[in-house]
Amino acid sequence: MSNIPFAALVLTRILAASEVQAAPLPLQGAGTILTETPMLLAIGNTPEFADDWFAAIATTLKLIAVSTSIAALLGIPAAFCVSLLRPKHPLVRLWALVSLTSSVMPLILLAAAWEATAGKFGWLITTMTGGNLWWVGWIHGMHGAAMVGLATAWGTRRISSVAIQQAALDFSPAGTWWRVRFPIALPWITAAMIGVMVLASTEMSVADLHSVRTVADQFYLFYSVDPDTTSVLVSTLIPMVLGGVPALLWFALYRRRWKVAAETSAHSQQPPLTPNNSTTSPMRLVATAGVLLSTLLLLLPLVGLVIQTGHSVEVVDGQRQATFQWSASLRAISEAPGLFREEIVWTIQLALFSILLTVPVAFAFARCARSFPRVGVLFDALGTMLFLVPGPVIGMTVAALFRLQLSGLDRLATHTLIPTLLAVGVRSTLVAYAILRNGYDAIDEPSWLAGRMDGSIAWRFWNLERPRLIGPLAVASLAVAIVSAGDVPAAMPVLPPGVTTTGTRLFGLLHSGARYQEASLAMTHIAMVLGLCGLMLGVQLHLRGRSKDVD
Repeated sequence: MSNIPFAALVLTRILAASEVQAAPLPLQGAGTILTETPMLLAIGNTPEFADDWFAAIATTLKLIAVSTSIAALLGIPAAFCVSLLRPKHPLVRLWALVSLTSSVMPLILLAAAWEATAGKFGWLITTMTGGNLWWVGWIHGMHGAAMVGLATAWGTRRISSVAIQQAALDFSPAGTWWRVRFPIALPWITAAMIGVMVLASTEMSVADLHSVRTVADQFYLFYSVDPDTTSVLVSTLIPMVLGGVPALLWFALYRRRWKVAAETSAHSQQPPLTPNNSTTSPMRLVATAGVLLSTLLLLLPLVGLVIQTGHSVEVVDGQRQATFQWSASLRAISEAPGLFREEIVWTIQLALFSILLTVPVAFAFARCARSFPRVGVLFDALGTMLFLVPGPVIGMTVAALFRLQLSGLDRLATHTLIPTLLAVGVRSTLVAYAILRNGYDAIDEPSWLAGRMDGSIAWRFWNLERPRLIGPLAVASLAVAIVSAGDVPAAMPVLPPGVTTTGTRLFGLLHSGARYQEASLAMTHIAMVLGLCGLMLGVQLHLRGRSKDVD
């Protein structure tokens, strides 16, 4: 941690050395804010730390508190209700599908969905207004609730059957879950909560949409053209401090309990229900109602997108009149692929090139981390610190590097996606590394040691690692595609002229108030994500089948 201030100072000097006055892609919704505070844009006349950054830090802390509270209060009880039902229950499968869809949606896309539901022209309520910290926290919290719910449900199921059977002798189903399974699954739950905190402290698109000035958003708006030492230090150090303390707690829980939760294999069966561990009818009824309520709450913004495509609001004699037409909805949805054809093509290219660039790098780091445990700890620590750097800082750093007076850099910045791939590839690589690192850790120690004794590196990779890493590789590729396509804060400063992705276009539409267009574009992006999930699942199943045939 002692090297962070020095690195931040170097970063500041790089940004200042570029001597290029071109600003990043302007935020269409920030015009009013910029004109109301002209002093903030004056070069060399930035406000004092006590007059500006303290307010941003306080706002960031409040947003973290609101987001994590909502995520925990909604996600953990939902997972508890899911645990009381059968794993193959149709409602449980629907909840898992909806939660997975909500958790992989970029935050700007989730913001568009809630804007269509509760925004100024929303179909349900109209309380989502500018400067509302609670709405920004609600959007982050709902995204986090899906993450925490899935992590809790997954963690409480990945427990040794022996531990569950012993707990069932002494406790009821609810007592077994809260007093045994929940504490053992704390590493998974803590990791999801840290993810919510990181997104709240480093993501700026939702905060900017509602004029809530967090640290990341303030840096992007007021210091991207002329960053000073204070702005860079605060933008990098504050998220590291806010996320570093929970990260240390997570590592402590990892060392103590992660191995206990991982004793069961992927093919292990849950123990049969005993009389002391059977769920009563009233409990099943309560669990069903809880899962149904959680599913409907997560589905609400998605339904809002559909309604917004055919929703129109007119003012007649001073009264607002809202109407909905299915014909208008179907027309808007069918016209979206053609209307946003260029954005879709650029997004697909960015996702595919990101997979080709980042997954091999992440794979190499993950394998090195498993082969050399001490090096793995270093990779984990550095990756955690780098992941906590806000997207605007990463994007502006990459943009400044390509503005240096070196031959060929300017052409690469204006005619290729290389700067964009580097900017979005930072978090994409870290996400892929975390997934593949977990995949390598799932290989048991006796098999790993036996492989090191019996064969070469190539033989171990093909016969030992490849069959066990098909699933993690597919998941890592899917995660890279989703993260790179939805990383608006990092991508906006480095996109070449004339290039717009679905995320950046959606960001502009939300600020301009194009209601049915933003809803149809959001639905198109969701369809792309779901189609990619289906493709990856099919490839994974096919490769698993081939590996079994070979074995």
